[in-house]
Amino acid sequence: MKRLGMINVSEVKSKLLPLADPERQQFFTRLKSYIYLYCEIKENNNRIPIYIGKGTTDRCFDHLSELNSPKSTKDEVIKGLVERDILGIDILAYGLDSPTALAIESVCIDLLGLDNLTNSKRGHGKAFKRLSLRELSSSLNPRDAVVVSRDHKGVAITINKSFRPWFGDLEIFEITRGIWSQKMKTMANNSQYAYALYQGIVKEVYEIHSWVPAGTQDYFTRELNPSFLQQNRWEFVGRKAQKEIRDLYVGKFLKKKRSYGDPFVPVGHE
Repeated sequence: MKRLGMINVSEVKSKLLPLADPERQQFFTRLKSYIYLYCEIKENNNRIPIYIGKGTTDRCFDHLSELNSPKSTKDEVIKGLVERDILGIDILAYGLDSPTALAIESVCIDLLGLDNLTNSKRGHGKAFKRLSLRELSSSLNPRDAVVVSRDHKGVAITINKSFRPWFGDLEIFEITRGIWSQKMKTMANNSQYAYALYQGIVKEVYEIHSWVPAGTQDYFTRELNPSFLQQNRWEFVGRKAQKEIRDLYVGKFLKKKRSYGDPFVPVGHE
């Protein structure tokens, strides 16, 4: 597959799909919109997905264009698989319209998780995010949103970017308690509780005991960038709130003010 140290992309494509034009064009036309998987082929012929995408025509081949000049982690991984001759491309679903393809792509990425793929982003569309039945019911009925009592004043912290559907107690706690700016610490200084929000739903409620410089506490499920910690950042010391507090809020849609781009906003302070 190599020629003078370079990968021959045309040969890679021909090996993955041994059809010549116009048969190749006819094949992709029949697929309409489709979902494709880039796979690592293991010794026992298990095909492990490493990237999920949607496309039409020969979109599934576009990621091969950077084989000789990789520009991302995904490109590097694909190049390594090609060099070891263990790259496969699978079609998961085809004959779709575009909205259906977007939905399937999003669900598959959420199911497998970004940590297990080279995709840089989750799928498209709020309706295709993984939630429990209780959480989805609350999300679809915002008129039933709970309002934080003054007795439970705190800070609502949106964790959409970091949260993964398979996270447990420790992972959720660690992405909620840090790492935050001076603005966050100042705004939340008198807060008793931290409300971890995903898609507006309360995933957990924590008692805030105190604020300490970021990195003071150990993190077991995330890595901290040293340069990030030097920017006067903070984290709170705390624990899960009492059961009676959690029963009021966890799994429910929380009514709050607009945050204007910040991932945090005070609640229950009025």
